[in-house]
Amino acid sequence: MDVAVFDQLNSVGVGVLIRDHEGSVVAAISKHLPLPLGPLEAKGKAMDEAVTFAWDIGVRDVVIENDSWIVFDALNRKITPPIAIANLIDGIHHKLHSFRSTCFLHVLRRSNKPAHTLARHAKGINNFVCWIEENPPTIESLVI
Repeated sequence: MDVAVFDQLNSVGVGVLIRDHEGSVVAAISKHLPLPLGPLEAKGKAMDEAVTFAWDIGVRDVVIENDSWIVFDALNRKITPPIAIANLIDGIHHKLHSFRSTCFLHVLRRSNKPAHTLARHAKGINNFVCWIEENPPTIESLVI
């Protein structure tokens, strides 16, 4: 998952890719949220959207990758979450109790390029676009 902040629109874009154990794309979403969030709050909201999306499409075992050390450490309870995202982190933990298994991984920003491309794609849509069992055309060349 990743996020793009659109300051001039007072909104954010969220991009989520869900892959299977072999790395093939199972589902993806590009979602535009009319929320004036800063970068940290936007990362937390993107994580929340990713967890909700995974649950909604029936995924019950998740490995969640993100490129924010603050969100990663807060989700792993290594740090007390900053006030700006404390409620989001609590809500995410509550949702994750319903999953069979969960794991968090920190990835480098360059490894998160397909999700970031989906997040930027959200700037041009009103609500969201979802792809199930296919690669989104906007990232087809980036999905490895």
